[in-house]
Amino acid sequence: MVVEREKRKWTRACGVAGRFAAVLTAVFVADGLFFDATQTAEGAPPRRTTTRTTGFRDDAAKMEKTEKNAGLSVSAKTGESGELGVFAKPGASAKTGESGELGVFAKPGASAKTGESGELGVVAKPGASAKTGESGELGVVAKPGASAKTGVLGKTGAARQAERNDGALPAAVGASFFSPEEERDAAALWGDPTEAERLRAQVLDAARRRRETWPQFPAINEKKAATLGIRRVEGKNVTLTTDLPPSPGVDEIPAALDAAIPHICRYFGIDERKFENWKINAFLMGNVDSFIEIGVLDGPPRFLYGYSICDRILAKDQKIEYYNRFLLLHELVHSFMHEVFGDLRPRWYSEGTAEYLALHLWKPAEKSIEIAQFQTDPDATPGFGRLQEIREIVRAGKAPTLREILAFEPRDYVRTSTYAWSWALVAFLNESPKYRDVVERLPYWSTYWEPNRVFVETLGDRWGELENDWADFVGRIDFNYNFDATAIDATPGRPFAEAAAESGNAAVVVEAAANRGWQNSGVALEAGTTYRLATAGRYRLNVEEAGKKLEFEASGATFRYVEGAPLGRLQAVVVPLESATFDAFYSLKSANGGSGTNLSDATKTVGGLKRGKSANEAKSASRGTFEPWDAVVGFETSTATLTPERSGTLFFRINDAPGNLAKNAGSVKIQIKRAASSGSREESAKPVESVE
Repeated sequence: MVVEREKRKWTRACGVAGRFAAVLTAVFVADGLFFDATQTAEGAPPRRTTTRTTGFRDDAAKMEKTEKNAGLSVSAKTGESGELGVFAKPGASAKTGESGELGVFAKPGASAKTGESGELGVVAKPGASAKTGESGELGVVAKPGASAKTGVLGKTGAARQAERNDGALPAAVGASFFSPEEERDAAALWGDPTEAERLRAQVLDAARRRRETWPQFPAINEKKAATLGIRRVEGKNVTLTTDLPPSPGVDEIPAALDAAIPHICRYFGIDERKFENWKINAFLMGNVDSFIEIGVLDGPPRFLYGYSICDRILAKDQKIEYYNRFLLLHELVHSFMHEVFGDLRPRWYSEGTAEYLALHLWKPAEKSIEIAQFQTDPDATPGFGRLQEIREIVRAGKAPTLREILAFEPRDYVRTSTYAWSWALVAFLNESPKYRDVVERLPYWSTYWEPNRVFVETLGDRWGELENDWADFVGRIDFNYNFDATAIDATPGRPFAEAAAESGNAAVVVEAAANRGWQNSGVALEAGTTYRLATAGRYRLNVEEAGKKLEFEASGATFRYVEGAPLGRLQAVVVPLESATFDAFYSLKSANGGSGTNLSDATKTVGGLKRGKSANEAKSASRGTFEPWDAVVGFETSTATLTPERSGTLFFRINDAPGNLAKNAGSVKIQIKRAASSGSREESAKPVESVE
């Protein structure tokens, strides 16, 4: 939601003309609640009725840049595609396209009609009304002579639209850097190194131009600040304004954020020399009322913890040194991404990345910082409870599917669980050795009309593999998670009969190491067929309570359990590894009844997927979390019997916490053999060593 009173700050400072100019250019990213002062109908990009040329709107006639002086009257004319027309001159009108964007008028008596989706209707004529749709936007009726105000932070009706806008910048500034043809072929283009380099340069150049339209802020009332005990702590790049008393935990914040900037640059592959003189104003607020008095805020903020706007980052004091630093670092990442890449979509990615990079290790004596730290110990990241929250949700059986995470909208971020899932997905994509190539491109897709579509289509038929990997990760997420040791080889195994024939007898022998997660046996088993598995060998697991490595056999030991199974127990599971695209995985159909990536309905929520499940996808959507690894067979003795319900590749794992795997050693051999058919004398399993 958007802070109503803050809007009046811009009204007073900029006047009507400057206020409308700011509407064109200011985008707010809040934690807990996310702000975008400029909206289109249903939060969607305007309908295109003309074909744009590739790239940002270089022609000055098509976009008038906002002047540094926020009081200067400016206009933003839009094309046939129906973007929001915003005018600062009395008597001018802004007609909207068929998509129902909000028309804003400065002349008393003018009206702004909205589309069927029920966006805010603003009426300046006495007695007129603005009806709203089911989505519940506010209908505003103006008194005689009143104007349709749309200040920087908006009013309640605009706030509702902001929640659905998914962080998109205003269409009038240039909603996409790419032509329709490029976006349609984006996955293929980004897969070509030469094309990818061209597109990267194009995004960075266009974002730089968009940065030039950022507004300036009204000056802070310094005299009032002094009387309220508000002080400044200067850093090289970051200046902290706070009302908290001097302490190392507070006064070191500018130095910590300064130290983080080069790391953020390197993470995104940006030349850090370009940010040597980058200036950020940070505000850490103990008494919010004091910051209202000096003009930083124009009323009680509705964000839960913090937000960023252009080169300002704000946070409420959390009474925890680490978490205060974390929040401001989170907002710093938002400001960096907005400046470098031009936008902050899709929401799961922008919020997840800010969370991921903001987890840090600060070394005050050295004035150095390490960012993007996956949690190793809850005590090392006080206040950050995302991992524990995910584990509780998983145990309750309420984890969202990947499709639902991709569909997160700004309004969903009033819950910490939404942050938790966004963080977990971004952390997984970054830390897994299998998906880093994809996640490196994601920030450059933020200004596509549908960045999620590009993400989905880039993965292509690897989507099913991602679902399996994600299910294993979320099912066993823990502190100090070892992503390399748990990376799963998704190569489909050879049919058992073929592998057995090659071995020269009726059995196949494979090996499972104690220092890895699920391991591909290289053998595919048939559904409905019974197989007998026999083991030989011992392995050593690191046992903290013993202070050393202990030897285990396939049955494990019941003095400690890991995820419901004895420590060290050998486990087997059969998983189908057929390639599956996003739409195939979720059994989606396109609007015309054919197959295809079904994101067409998502255009109503920029960067998001349609929420909810249709009847034909309910079954497969419920499979999206943990099912592939649930049909586990554990070895209670040195042998086990397995009859898979589905044909697929056989995997083995020696049960231990993911964070402990690197400390283990040794392996176990497993003999795989068809069981005797019904009615015949069943052959007993031979020891592995006896198989030639």
